[in-house]
Amino acid sequence: MTREELLRKIQALAFAKTETELFLDGHPDCQAALTYYYDTVDALRGATEEFEAKYGPLTASGVRGERWSWTDMPWPWQEDTEDKS
Repeated sequence: MTREELLRKIQALAFAKTETELFLDGHPDCQAALTYYYDTVDALRGATEEFEAKYGPLTASGVRGERWSWTDMPWPWQEDTEDKS
């Protein structure tokens, strides 16, 4: 999966997570929605971990290691400017 495809996947999962939270606010006993929510949270966590392993931190809270690497790569919302030739 390319950087852009993975970022789009993360965006879609984050949207689904938020929408499900809003649904659950009004339907707290809906087991299907709760199961979907937990599945979405797990998928979002996995996609975020995959992105950060391949491309660096997605958010500042994703920084790991001995130095502040948040500024090493292009920001997640910027196009990759590396020469691919």
